[in-house]
Amino acid sequence: MKIAVCDNDRTAVRQLVSMIEGMDIVSAYQIYYDIRQMVNAVKQGADYDIVVMNIGEAGFDGIRAAKRISELDADTKIIYMTRYTEKYVQEIFLTPANLSGFLVKPVDEEMLKKNLQKVMETRKKAENRKMEIKYKNEVNSFFYEEIYYLESMGHMVVVHTKKGDFRSYGRLEKVKEGLPGSFVHCHKSYIVNMNHIQKIDKNQILLLNGKVVPISKSRYGETRDKYSLYTEKLLMMLRNGESKKEPEGM
Repeated sequence: MKIAVCDNDRTAVRQLVSMIEGMDIVSAYQIYYDIRQMVNAVKQGADYDIVVMNIGEAGFDGIRAAKRISELDADTKIIYMTRYTEKYVQEIFLTPANLSGFLVKPVDEEMLKKNLQKVMETRKKAENRKMEIKYKNEVNSFFYEEIYYLESMGHMVVVHTKKGDFRSYGRLEKVKEGLPGSFVHCHKSYIVNMNHIQKIDKNQILLLNGKVVPISKSRYGETRDKYSLYTEKLLMMLRNGESKKEPEGM
C-alpha cells in the first residue's frame, strides 16, 4: 500500500516513518510537512491508499483538508493523529471524510500497524461486496462503496456511481432489499449511501461529490435518525481502534 504522512512536527514524522519502514504491507510512502502541499499533490494526481495526518496544531484546517482529499480521491482512506482527542472528536463527523482510523499521539506502533492492516483487510473484503445490474445485453458490477445514490425513474432504476450512471429495469423497493445497512431510503425515488453524505438539510442531502438528493417530508425524521445512529456507531468503532465498516444492526 502507498501511504502519505503529513505532520508539521518533524520529530513525530521521523518516529512514524521508522515504524512504517519496518512494515511489509507498506510498499511506498511520501512525507509532507504542510497540509496544503499534500492537498495540492492529491489534486495534481498523487495517488495514496492511506493518508496518515495530524489534526492537532492545524485544528479544523486538518479536518477540512481530509474532507478535500476525500472529494478529490474517494478511495483514499484517512487516519487522523492528534494529542487532543476530546477537543476534535465531536467535530469529526461534522466535516465528513473517508475516515478509517484515529491515533493518539505519541503514536503506538502496534496501534498504527492494526489500523493499516484494517484498511488492507477492508479492501479485500470489499471484493465480495458487489452489486450487479443488467440492462439489455449489458451486465455491470461495482462495489457498494462506489455507489453514491440510486434513483427511480419510471420502470427504471438509475445507479449513480464513481464509474458513471447505470440503468436497469426494476423497482427501487426490490433493489433496496439487497443493499447493506449503509444505505438510507430518504425519498420514495431515492436511496443514498450514507458514507457519501456531507450534510443533511431539511429538504435535501448534500453529498461529498457536490450532488444534491431530495428528502421527502415523511422520510426526513427517519433519514436524520438513521444517519445520526450510523455516524455515532462509526465514531465509536474508530475510537476503539476498529476500521470503518458497516456497523452491526443497521
